[in-house]
Amino acid sequence: MTTSFVFLLAFDEEACLAGYVDALYFTVATLTTTGFGDITMTTPGGKLLTVFIMVVGVALFVQLARAIFQPSKIKYRCPECGLNRHEPDAIHCKHCGEPLKIETEGDTRT
Repeated sequence: MTTSFVFLLAFDEEACLAGYVDALYFTVATLTTTGFGDITMTTPGGKLLTVFIMVVGVALFVQLARAIFQPSKIKYRCPECGLNRHEPDAIHCKHCGEPLKIETEGDTRT
C-alpha cells in the first residue's frame, strides 16, 4: 500500500512496471532505514510520506525485537476477570490478583 502511495506521488503514470519497481525499492530502502539516496522525494507530500515510512520502519523493528526477546505468554483464562494471557510462571493474575493454577511441565498438582 505504501509503495502505491510512493508511486502516485513520485512517478508518472507512464512509468508503469519500472516506476512501480522503483517505488517498491524506495519504500524498502526507507523502511529498513538503509536509505541509499539514489531515489529521493522532492515535494512536501513526498517528504512527509518518507517520514511516515521511516517511523513505521522503526516501530516495526521495535515490535520484532520485542517479539524475539520478550518472554511469551500462555493462554490461560483467569476464572475471576477473564484475562486470557499470563506469564508461564504466574501464580496470580496481574489484572485482578486471583490465584491461578497454571499447569507446567512436570507439575504434579491435580
